[in-house]
Amino acid sequence: MFARSVFQSVLDRMQAEDEAAAPADPPSARISGLSAGFAAETQAVAAGVAVEQAYADMAASPAPPPLRAPPLAAPEIRHPTVAAAQTASEPPPQPPAFLSRLTPEEVLADLGLTPADGPERLAERRRAFALLNHPDRHSPSARAAATRRMTIANMLVDEALRRWRKREAKKRVR
Repeated sequence: MFARSVFQSVLDRMQAEDEAAAPADPPSARISGLSAGFAAETQAVAAGVAVEQAYADMAASPAPPPLRAPPLAAPEIRHPTVAAAQTASEPPPQPPAFLSRLTPEEVLADLGLTPADGPERLAERRRAFALLNHPDRHSPSARAAATRRMTIANMLVDEALRRWRKREAKKRVR
């Protein structure tokens, strides 16, 4: 302690305590201190089994009901200017036809993905798709279909990214 600074002495003592408290267990894939729900416990989960299972679960779920405009209630008129504004208003717009394309094959065609797409192109396609299909951009009656389309599109893009990374890793190994 006399030849070293107080800081260095503390560091040496902490290192000695860490070495004495180090477990003799073999290292695992889990991160110490994190719950099992956060860290992948097996290589299969990390390899994309969870994505494929989620896709299978989502594909097995029932399709949302067909789109139709909600019934219009008679407006309550309180003031002549309000009445004039209500009669001049147009009926709510019908949802776009592409929102009825709900199968993964149709969404894939709408996304325009190709096997050669890299991360930048995939991100660009995801943003362009979301610009047209995000549920917040549609009426409440069309949100279920828009949500389903966005879910399918995100899963397809995530799967394409996973496959691209896998191909790139194989290229680096060779």
